[in-house]
Amino acid sequence: MATRIRVIQVAIAAVNLLIFALAFTSIWPFPSGDFKINLPESEDVEWSYEDGVVHVSAPYSIDNGGFYDVSELEISYEVTNYTSVLVHSDTIDIGTIPAGAVTSDTIDFSFRLDDFHDASIVWLLFNDDFLNFALEVSCYYTMKLVHFYAEYSVSVPWDALIQDIGVDDVRSDGVQLEIEYHVFTSSILEPLGGTIITAKLFNGSTLIVQDVEYVSLGEMHSGTFSFDLPFSAIPDRMVLETTIAGYDFVETVPFDSGWLS
Repeated sequence: MATRIRVIQVAIAAVNLLIFALAFTSIWPFPSGDFKINLPESEDVEWSYEDGVVHVSAPYSIDNGGFYDVSELEISYEVTNYTSVLVHSDTIDIGTIPAGAVTSDTIDFSFRLDDFHDASIVWLLFNDDFLNFALEVSCYYTMKLVHFYAEYSVSVPWDALIQDIGVDDVRSDGVQLEIEYHVFTSSILEPLGGTIITAKLFNGSTLIVQDVEYVSLGEMHSGTFSFDLPFSAIPDRMVLETTIAGYDFVETVPFDSGWLS
């Protein structure tokens, strides 16, 4: 009888040890970091622009360094800007990742700038911002005995498409008035080639003279407007007008009469 009891005790101890080992190997990969979600770094995010649509590609990887396969892995994500305006949301169904395996993929999405413009949200056109990625990861582990859920977030910088348009210097020799200007646009606009910028000098509502220049996009472009002197009247302002990526941009600069001397 004592021998039977001893055998039962040993069997119970063995079962408890197996349960402990199962529980330990089920939970250990998560706090130890053997199961890792590697979120995109700012420098890894690729941007492109075409026909009013911004395309974003953000790489990520998942490392299942645990003891068991991960199944029914799903990533839900939302992308918002600094003011919490929703840019895009989606769910990625990854499925199963075998034990010890690493899977890599990208979060790819597009959004139309018109959607922001129509909603009176033109911030992304003319101002730097951040795109915030909020991810929810859900999966099963240890033959679906353990359900894992976690939330992650990462922010990547957004460069304004139209960074700056302005005047740098003014020169006059009594024969010509030369006005140096710059147009600074985001590198993702480079495939568009260029556009036209017009400088108009006004006195009140009267257009006195104008000049047109070609502007290269996707860089810091510098150029010079040239106007023959004398003018029929002294201008009170200069208006710079251009259309970039389908959006009209107007900048008014007060005209200093001292520029003519």
